[in-house]
Amino acid sequence: MRQQRVGFVGLGDIGEPMARRLIDANFPVMLWARREASLEPFRDTIFKRASSLTELGRENDVVCVCVFGEADVREVVLGDRGILSGLRRGGIILVHSTVAAEFVVGLAEQCSEYGVIVMDVPVSGFRARAISGQLTVMAGGPKASFEAVKPILDAVGSHVEHLGPVGGGLKIKALNQALLFANITSAALALSIGRKLGLDRAATETILRTASGGSAGLDLVVSRLLVDPDFFRLGEDIAIKDLAVFDALCQSSEIDAGELQEISAKSVSSLKELKAVS
Repeated sequence: MRQQRVGFVGLGDIGEPMARRLIDANFPVMLWARREASLEPFRDTIFKRASSLTELGRENDVVCVCVFGEADVREVVLGDRGILSGLRRGGIILVHSTVAAEFVVGLAEQCSEYGVIVMDVPVSGFRARAISGQLTVMAGGPKASFEAVKPILDAVGSHVEHLGPVGGGLKIKALNQALLFANITSAALALSIGRKLGLDRAATETILRTASGGSAGLDLVVSRLLVDPDFFRLGEDIAIKDLAVFDALCQSSEIDAGELQEISAKSVSSLKELKAVS
């Protein structure tokens, strides 16, 4: 059986190592990027470069979309000379972006008119796990399509799950993000109290990360958000976007998630207060 040809757009903090994992797994990979700098990490690899998003669609069986938000997904898929303008009937688009489930359901309906399948396939695990191929992968879409793309997903993730119809992956990703930002709020508050108590900063961070109170949120706070100003700003943008997705999901599903929403919404302000503590 011929190996699937994979296109990839969105070579950011997570997308770049994901695309590299696919190349290292010997998939025929084609990349598209607006900026030349986005392709620099791949100079030591074998890949094809798409001259346009149309070509990215035309030359591949599956196209992975790992851009920031809904407007970006809409542009690269449906825009003038977008992926849909080139992708053949039966082609599959994997939306890795964290966007509203309803948005991807609508996108799938639009693309189905052209015989193209859209799946929501958000991932979780931060950059380190993307590099090692140990992301958690949450897929929504037709079961047959999931089975068809599973070798691709297995190349980037160690925990790959099918969550039912289109939108299922994004629903659980929204819940995961709310829990993550609630953990970040708690982590920032605990670290702030540690500093106010006069505890050694490095020792406090090590102990809390390795003791029973540790969490992925705490690890992210210590290892990246407090030490990388650029990533802090990106994290703030992600928090605003992803928590809005969760709030919209709860509203459309008529679910009262008030306490979780309140705690997670304090993540950015709690981090800023932590940074202000000497």
